[in-house]
Amino acid sequence: MTGSPDHRPDVSATALTLSAQAVALELRVIELRRELADVADRMTAVAEALSGLRASGLLPEQDPGDH
Repeated sequence: MTGSPDHRPDVSATALTLSAQAVALELRVIELRRELADVADRMTAVAEALSGLRASGLLPEQDPGDH
């Protein structure tokens, strides 16, 4: 029970479209991973700066909201 050729999707065009979308998604994933790595680096830098300030006595050892 196949449809008429006029109503069947063009398989090669569909495959090409899906391939292009897959490549675009893959590139976006790579971009997001890089951005997450940058955020992690900044978080590490901030944590190290806070640690240094605490070690120098410029900040309390524990935040007032921490119990």
